[in-house]
Amino acid sequence: MEVIFDHKDIKKSIIKSQHVQRCWDLSREIPEEDIELLVHAATNCPSKQNFKFYKLHVITNRDKIEKIHSMTEGLRNVEGEMSTNSQTLANLLLVFESVSPTQQFKDKWALRDNSKDWVAVRDADMAMGVAAGYVNVLATMLGYGTGCCACFDGMSVSKELGFENEVRLMMGIGFKDETKNRRTHHLTGKMMGRRVKEPIEVEYHK
Repeated sequence: MEVIFDHKDIKKSIIKSQHVQRCWDLSREIPEEDIELLVHAATNCPSKQNFKFYKLHVITNRDKIEKIHSMTEGLRNVEGEMSTNSQTLANLLLVFESVSPTQQFKDKWALRDNSKDWVAVRDADMAMGVAAGYVNVLATMLGYGTGCCACFDGMSVSKELGFENEVRLMMGIGFKDETKNRRTHHLTGKMMGRRVKEPIEVEYHK
């Protein structure tokens, strides 16, 4: 079998993709072909039985991005001060909006899942998580910094943007500010905290 990608490089990209970016170089623009590839990953990745669980908003408009950023909350810097989430101030912001279930999903949900609400929520969250994972690794392999954000009121953000349904997840993608530590808040200049990746237990069954 032909090996197309170097395993060491892929592993390095996976590790890098853990490292969220909080400060950005906004003097540069992401090429349209890269944006198209990222959108392709976010919309063609696996989902539960290929059902549609979200709508993807691809935002490069700075006014919108800054407005969305101002509505994030719940993070503390290393000094213990509350802060916004500047991961959302990237060159590109992907916003995952929940959508009403399709009739196909409703039929399956009623027949096989006994119309249990938690199943629908689980499947939708799982789909968005898989999409964000695809985009995260792909963006890292393309050389971009990334950061996911869920510290916001989804309905308030949706209302501000004129969306129909709740915003569930946002993901910043862009050029790293190479002059600063990646954990530096883009606006305040304060250092944000970090947490070392906790080891995941793996057991092989052969």
